[in-house]
Amino acid sequence: MTEHPSNLDAPDSTQSSDWEAIARHIAGESTTESAARVDELMGEPSARALIASIQSISGRMADDIPSDIDVEAALQSVRTRMPVAGSLRVMSSPRKLEAPERRSGWRVAFPAIAAAGLIVVGASAWLAMGKRAGYPVASAPRMLATGVGTRDSMKLSDGTKIVLGPLSSVKVASGYGTTNREVEIRGDAYFEVIHDSARPFTVHAGNATIQDIGTKFAVRADDIGGIGVSVSEGSVSVAQLQSPAPAVVLKAGDQGTVDRGGKVVAHRGAATDDDMAWLNGRLVFRETPLSEVASEMRRWYGINLQLADPSLANRHLTATFSGEPPDRVLDVLRLALGADIERRGDTAIVRSAKGRAR
Repeated sequence: MTEHPSNLDAPDSTQSSDWEAIARHIAGESTTESAARVDELMGEPSARALIASIQSISGRMADDIPSDIDVEAALQSVRTRMPVAGSLRVMSSPRKLEAPERRSGWRVAFPAIAAAGLIVVGASAWLAMGKRAGYPVASAPRMLATGVGTRDSMKLSDGTKIVLGPLSSVKVASGYGTTNREVEIRGDAYFEVIHDSARPFTVHAGNATIQDIGTKFAVRADDIGGIGVSVSEGSVSVAQLQSPAPAVVLKAGDQGTVDRGGKVVAHRGAATDDDMAWLNGRLVFRETPLSEVASEMRRWYGINLQLADPSLANRHLTATFSGEPPDRVLDVLRLALGADIERRGDTAIVRSAKGRAR
C-alpha cells in the first residue's frame, strides 16, 4: 500500500505553514485557514498519528513551561528553522520509533524532531500562560486524534463523552454548545450523549449523519466498509447526506449501516458486545472479510496487510485479540487461513500455501 505524503514531507515554506497550523491547533489558537489545513492533514492516517503524538506530548508539558517564555518568538523560531531542519517523513518504515508494547507507523529524522519540539514548546506555552492569566481554556481540544494502537477520550462542554479508537479523529464544530452540537469523525468513536431536545447532538461520518435521541452508541467510519452504527442505549436516527429519504431510527440493540452508495439499512437486534469490544482494548473478528481485517491491522498494529493471492480476498477470519504482539496475531492469521505470511517491516504479505515459492 503506497501512502501519499502530505506537505510535511516537503522541505519548503508550505511545510513551515503546516507546522504552524499544527502548533496553533494544539494550543487552541487556530485561525480559519490553519484549522482547515489541520482538518485536511487529519485525513492522512500517518499524519494523524503524528499529530496525536505531538498533542499528547504537549499536554504533558503544559504545566512545566517557564512563565516568562516568549510564545510568538518560539513560533517564529519554528517558522525559520523548519526549512533548515529538513523534511519530516510521515511514512511506513521497517525502522520505527518504539514504546513499550506499542509501535508507531511513522519515522522522524533527528533534525525534524528538534523542530517539532519547538512546536510543542510554543503550543504548551500558550496553554500554560492562558491558565496562569486566568483566561478560560477549553476543557477539550477542537480536534482530537489517536495514533496506531492507541485510544483516547474527551468530554465536551455539555458533559457529552467521546472515546476514540486507534487511528481515529473527532472534529468539534466551532460554536459547539452555543450555536450547535455537531462533531465529525473518522475511524471508531463511542458516544455517551447528554440529551438536549432543543439542540440535538449530531455526528457527521462520511456520507451519513447520525443524530441522537438520548443515547449511548458507537460509530465506525471506514473507507472500506462504509459507516456502521451500534446502539447500546436510547436511540439514534441515521440519514444519508443530501438524500430526500427519511432517516432510519435505531433503538437499543440495533445496528445500522450506510454503504458507500449511501443506502441506510437497519439490522434489528443485531448489536452484540463485540461491537464495543474495542473500548476494552479487544480486537474482535467474526467472519470478517480480509479486506476489513487488513484495515484493522493497520489501525491497531501499524501493519499493512497485502494479499498476494487475489483468491484470499474472499476469505473470512474469526478470532479475538487482546494485546497480543503483532507477530502473534500474524501467526494466528497464518493458521486460520492456511496461508504463508512474510513479514517485511511494516508490511505483511499473505500468500496461499500452495503458491509458496520453492
